[in-house]
Amino acid sequence: MLAPAIKAIRAHVEANFNALPLRWANENWDGQDPQQTASPFVECEIVGGYNALTGFSQRGNQLYIHPGLIRFYVWAPWNTGMDTSMEVADALALFMERAEFGRVPELGQTVRTLDFSAYDSVATDEAGNYAILLCSVPFDFYYTA
Repeated sequence: MLAPAIKAIRAHVEANFNALPLRWANENWDGQDPQQTASPFVECEIVGGYNALTGFSQRGNQLYIHPGLIRFYVWAPWNTGMDTSMEVADALALFMERAEFGRVPELGQTVRTLDFSAYDSVATDEAGNYAILLCSVPFDFYYTA
């Protein structure tokens, strides 16, 4: 059961981040594609893990934890340095690290994130036009069922 977590994560990110154009995995740009103007941008993907029942109780009252990982790919045009990318990583960390959001008490749902990480020089675009800074934050989605 990952759909409610993805919805909550997306709402949290979109409410708190507007430093650069943002695209979600497997979606088109709403407006101009920043790659056409060699501009920086961010792509976001959410990777889910497995559900884990944390205790025994009656059905409908059992707590599950679904872990996952949120990845932000900060794309900066090649040969422009890493200042913009690192500033974006810092801005993302401010509202993503050790945060709690998406609370739906009647369903026992909430998303909690852990420590934020950034990894420099892990990838470049195939055409060599961008340097990519990979940022990630693990999360746990709690819910009762």
